[in-house]
Amino acid sequence: MIRTHRKPHHHAAITAGLGLALALGTSFASPSVVFAENASVTITQQHNEGATYDAFMLFSADIDEHDAATHITWASDVMKKLVLDYLDAHGYGAWLSTRHPGAGQHDRAQNACEYVSQMIAGSAEDKAAATTPRTTDGRSFASDLARHLANNNASPRQIATSGTPFTEKEGYWLFVTTDTTTSDDSEAGSAPIWLPLGGSVTSILEKTSIPTVEKQVREDSSGAWSSVADAHTGQEIAYRLVGSLPQNFGAFQHYHYRFTDTLSQGLEIPVPEGKEIAELISIKIGNKEVPVDGTKVSAAYEGNVLIVDFADLKSESWAEYGIDSNATITVEYSAHLTSQRTIGAPGNANGVQLTYTDDPVSDGDGHTANIPDMTKAYAYALTLSKIDEQTGEPLENARFSMQVSQESSDEASRGKYVQQDGSLSAQAYEFVTGSDGTFTVEGIDEGTYIVHETQAPEGYEEIDEDVTVVVSSTLDPNTKLPTTLTATVSGGDKKDVNAVGATEITSTDATAGSIALTVTNDRMIRMPLTGLSGIGSTPMAGAALAICAGLSIALRRRLP
Repeated sequence: MIRTHRKPHHHAAITAGLGLALALGTSFASPSVVFAENASVTITQQHNEGATYDAFMLFSADIDEHDAATHITWASDVMKKLVLDYLDAHGYGAWLSTRHPGAGQHDRAQNACEYVSQMIAGSAEDKAAATTPRTTDGRSFASDLARHLANNNASPRQIATSGTPFTEKEGYWLFVTTDTTTSDDSEAGSAPIWLPLGGSVTSILEKTSIPTVEKQVREDSSGAWSSVADAHTGQEIAYRLVGSLPQNFGAFQHYHYRFTDTLSQGLEIPVPEGKEIAELISIKIGNKEVPVDGTKVSAAYEGNVLIVDFADLKSESWAEYGIDSNATITVEYSAHLTSQRTIGAPGNANGVQLTYTDDPVSDGDGHTANIPDMTKAYAYALTLSKIDEQTGEPLENARFSMQVSQESSDEASRGKYVQQDGSLSAQAYEFVTGSDGTFTVEGIDEGTYIVHETQAPEGYEEIDEDVTVVVSSTLDPNTKLPTTLTATVSGGDKKDVNAVGATEITSTDATAGSIALTVTNDRMIRMPLTGLSGIGSTPMAGAALAICAGLSIALRRRLP
């Protein structure tokens, strides 16, 4: 992308204008005569603050306001050899035989410049360059020639700094990002910038962009993808990595791309015996599935780190996927919370780093840089306190089950019972209050739970109805930290007007991820009976009393 400040009456594109002037037969100046004056251009960076660029002069020339060149000479003997070596391997001879036949034409700067101009103009706007890997025709000529010069110690070599006017002799110049520019994670090399210095352009915008990566987790209650979610121990949690490519993807000869996904201690990807990690992940480029076959894509999982590595995205093996700068790369897999999970903040983190080729001019993979992104999965803890309804004393040996409501929005959890570690099962687990009257279950998700008293403490009656607890949370998508934790309760004992305790939520703590629930029991006191209790209560009892009375009278009569 070029910002132009045109001189009056400009009618031609930069490279096309240069080629046009040559095609019309502009004069040739010998190397001993120098006509070119100094000119300036300022490169404005998009991502690379303080970027620097290696500047290579191919030809010295006078450049007019229409970007047309006259008095063209080679910038140096070294540059002449490097350029001609490349041109000879890329169709220059055949072009000369029709355009400028005859002896002595091969080494002329004017002829070479005309051919370079024509070929670069042909590759500037060709969209196929983004999907056609390592071509040697016009579609990649601008990038390939730049690589050839930059990687073969071309000279003379100057340094241009972004934001600062670069002033040098007029002529045809190449600017490529220096190695030191791309040392930070937020930087990437510019596509080669070809410029007729001294023409209409005095300010130019570097041609680069940074690929992006986003880590997402799916919330089970809503099915929505975001950066935060809640889960219970053992729950299958869906994760997704979404990566983009740079807008100057077409300028690269090779492009390496790798996700490094690090799960925290409380998360793991369960790999069943006999299975490979490659069988447990799904990869797409756009809407097309990509097999993890170890050739185009390989995957490894060790030490709680998942690595998904894409072989050179510019190679022929990717041709069927039509990869260009607009392509989206997606990786999906599932993990679950383990017994080592964190309750509340800071959450169970899952972070990804994207490693990518960041220099379109360097050979091979170039340099790499990392872009981090992270998700958090949260789990909570519930402490139930059992107390005497009248005195508030803690009650030991109360027994409860805890079940996910049949109306839960999470279909996979619906109707299952909470286990001691917070995981879910079809079989009920019995929680028992200790000497302090409490039990705690860690690793539960938000949702609705039915707490059923299976056995009251000795001397107490069971609660009037099951306790329903609804747990909900609010998570900040920016800080990825819990902001609120809410619990509501219904059911339990019908509170007596004289009671000091009630079934209620006594506290919640979003940071600690904790919920405190109090459940009351009413004590059963047996009343003693004295005297002739039960007289006349039944016919049998009446008969027994009559017999006893008769015996008493008979005995008295026998007494002297």
